[in-house]
Amino acid sequence: MQFKHRSQLFQKQPRAFTIGAIEEINDEWVFFDDETDEAFLLEDLIDEDFEVSINEEWVPASLKNGNFLIQYSRKKKLQNGDILRIQRKLLYSFDSLLKNLTDESFYTLAYLLNTHSFSLYDCLYCHNFLSFQPEGSPSEGVNFIVFDNGELVCSVYHQFRISSEEQNHRFELTKATGNRYLLTQLS
Repeated sequence: MQFKHRSQLFQKQPRAFTIGAIEEINDEWVFFDDETDEAFLLEDLIDEDFEVSINEEWVPASLKNGNFLIQYSRKKKLQNGDILRIQRKLLYSFDSLLKNLTDESFYTLAYLLNTHSFSLYDCLYCHNFLSFQPEGSPSEGVNFIVFDNGELVCSVYHQFRISSEEQNHRFELTKATGNRYLLTQLS
């Protein structure tokens, strides 16, 4: 699979976006998070791309050189009350781990989480032991990842064994309730 397919899966994840309204206060755009009611300066919250709700449709927009650009068929500027959707960011260590997984392992992990009402964006902590291994050489170890979906916490233990001939990945999800689930991906 290509990065495009992974990108589509990221967009379909629960809690993948922060949604809120904006208001111009003292010549600065302030974003009010719908979920937490916290306020943020819009420029501090976004790096480049975000989306604006226009006629109940998400329209791509971006921040370039301090200017907000909306990719819409006719000219439109941001207005008080506009609803924005901003892609959440993954923890650096977790993002790095996902990038190093084969497509099969990536989708196995996403399936395991999604099946149990967790999202890739629920990651609170990730110890990525794989990132400490020399690239291109055989390695094995365990990564520890903690997720919180707002209702329940779980931990995922990712055991890996990588050699030039094969890759073996084992994901064990343990919920705070004590329920455990295991998925193994062999190649």
